[in-house]
Amino acid sequence: MFKNKFTETLLANKRHINSSFFLFSINFVNFIYPLLISPIIIKKCGLEGFGLVILFQSLFIFIASITDYGFNINATRDVTLNEKDKQFVNRHFFVIGYTKAFLFIIALLFSIVIYIFLPKANEYSVLYFSSLTILIGRAFNPLWVLRALHKIKYFFYLFIVSKGVSFLIIYFFLNDIENLFLVNLTIGLSDFITCFFSIIILIFRMKWHFYKPNFLAIKNEIIAGFSIFVQVISINANAYLNPMILGLFVNEYALGIYCVVEKIILVVKFCGSFIIQSIFPKACELAAKSIIDYKLFARKLFVFLVVSMIFAGLFLTGLSDFIVSYFLKTNRLSCSKFLIYNAWIPFIVVLNMVPYMTFMVFNKQKRTTFIMIFSVLLNGIINVILSKKFGIYGMATGIYITELFISISLWTILILKFPKLNFFKNDK
Repeated sequence: MFKNKFTETLLANKRHINSSFFLFSINFVNFIYPLLISPIIIKKCGLEGFGLVILFQSLFIFIASITDYGFNINATRDVTLNEKDKQFVNRHFFVIGYTKAFLFIIALLFSIVIYIFLPKANEYSVLYFSSLTILIGRAFNPLWVLRALHKIKYFFYLFIVSKGVSFLIIYFFLNDIENLFLVNLTIGLSDFITCFFSIIILIFRMKWHFYKPNFLAIKNEIIAGFSIFVQVISINANAYLNPMILGLFVNEYALGIYCVVEKIILVVKFCGSFIIQSIFPKACELAAKSIIDYKLFARKLFVFLVVSMIFAGLFLTGLSDFIVSYFLKTNRLSCSKFLIYNAWIPFIVVLNMVPYMTFMVFNKQKRTTFIMIFSVLLNGIINVILSKKFGIYGMATGIYITELFISISLWTILILKFPKLNFFKNDK
């Protein structure tokens, strides 16, 4: 009976399992790739060069939030729920595409403004403008629709090849800090090539017809997704702007130590985010059918994530020197201690992942907009004050405070404002 039940479950979720496999593979490469190139950058360009690369990487990933605009949540949900309506999917794809093009122009202008006012951008202008390709590469990423239609394999093969070429260029042609621009340039171009050809293949395979939306359709899409956009850009601001703040108060060497540890912590946090991204379409389907089934599903997911991050915290604490030794061969003590200090950030973050996903699934994200906006202000103010006085440890303390605020606030809203969505309660 167990075998039959297991087989039935696999068959019923075959498309989700298949898509999750490809998405897992993509995220696994995204997990491995920074770990492969980071020691190369540090060896050839030092911690100072590595800190600068990550600084501009983080900055342009944040700016790319403008073009993402929360489509990975909003548009994915819309296509998932209307997957059988081919005309809707066809039109929605081009509406989102045109909307992204409009937002891309805004993102470019924002990049120029940052260049004018950020001292390190002026000092390392070649590296800054070569990093602009990261924004270009991410601007038209089609994963939002590929996830909903379970067509991620179109993206996967191109992604693997482009990342492989990018790695080889960095490995053989990065010699010293003078050509440091090659790192972000090749990363951005590899993303652009992957996205461009994935879109072409998808359009031909799905036999879509070109559709040019009017300005009203673009305007409506921007208005409809604004609350999610505010939350997404707030989350990314908390995640990616900290190196920029820190760069105002510490030297390149200290920034390099922070970026090494941040890279390790982001990898661990990314594992939790990947799970949420993978099961989001399935969560939407469950919620549409039965709130009871969704709550049971969310409860198990939350427990799994919490337990996983407890083990991750213990692992990072107990093996900090061993982990850091992969990036640095000498002078590891400062970096190792700083990793121990940051080891429990992923645990704090994972406490808010499932509540946040619940608000997205049931389209209740507007109630959390204020929290996300305030968290950005809190993060910015606290981290400016603490990093100016205590350097990298002040920055880490500010991150702990901000993430605790987000977790406590989201749980408070879920329990008090939306008790029916509280997945730890069994009532309908």
